[in-house]
Amino acid sequence: MASKRNGSEGGPRRYCGTGGALHATFNMLALSWIIISELLLSAHCLKDLKIFVPEAVRTGNSATLSCQYDLEQAALYSVRWYFGQEEFYRYIPREAKPTFVFAVSGINVDLSKSDATSVTLKSVTRELSGIYQCEVSEDAPLFHTEIRSAHMQVIELPKDEPVMQVDKKEISVNDNLKAVCTVGPSYPPANITWLINGRKIYKTPLQRISHDTYEGSTTYSSLDLLPHSQALQVFFQALPKYQHNIVLQCDVSIMQLLYKSVHQPIRLSNAPPTTISPNLLGLEGSKRYANGDPDNSALTGASQRCCICCGALGAFSLALVTLAVAQL
Repeated sequence: MASKRNGSEGGPRRYCGTGGALHATFNMLALSWIIISELLLSAHCLKDLKIFVPEAVRTGNSATLSCQYDLEQAALYSVRWYFGQEEFYRYIPREAKPTFVFAVSGINVDLSKSDATSVTLKSVTRELSGIYQCEVSEDAPLFHTEIRSAHMQVIELPKDEPVMQVDKKEISVNDNLKAVCTVGPSYPPANITWLINGRKIYKTPLQRISHDTYEGSTTYSSLDLLPHSQALQVFFQALPKYQHNIVLQCDVSIMQLLYKSVHQPIRLSNAPPTTISPNLLGLEGSKRYANGDPDNSALTGASQRCCICCGALGAFSLALVTLAVAQL
């Protein structure tokens, strides 16, 4: 009985020992595969993928897009370029003809200037503004793939020079100054900035700035500086000793492809403002007094009564002299 128990008890112990060994072996194999995979990935792996796309390019010009990467001794499988979601260029080095171009509306690839790291587009148009993607894949066994994207803006510059118009070229402390800066059609619309003597003018209640622009049409910016505006007051305060002229400036820019400036000299006048008394214009008498006599000033009521009395006295004296001569 004891041997049987010992035998029966020994059987299951041997079975369990075999299962434990299998489980340990599987764990060792899995761990080894993980270690080998990590070593492969760390030793030969696609790294440091970077994309370089022009931020802005003028219509009709060429644009070169590039993709820089480090394969670390791994083999390159392919490089693919996309505009939006459409593939337009592919490079596979192990193919007999490594370069492939796909038909995408508006895209014209210059194959003589395209390879594993860059692709050149000829005669770009406004429709090619958008997102470009570069996808790089390494070869077997891992086929590790990474992708980067960047935006390119195709610019259409205005054909004519910007123009500034001002309502006056000399102002005093109580004058408004109005100006308009005009830029021809462009894509995207031009940015317009106002300055005085190189200082930017900001929009405030006394410094009114407005912009009117529509895609494909002329861009306007208007400036209205009211009396005592911050931009002018600083110069009028220095007028008696230092400042006699200022330069109004209109800056026009479109991203980094266009920067132009228009200047207009403005003379500052320190003459006191001209004012006319309402009494001299006869505007106050009828309103303030029923008899039309606003006050007893020398220029209005008192002087008029004095002149009337003098006139009557002169006429009476003339009549007496005439009568005396007649009697003689």
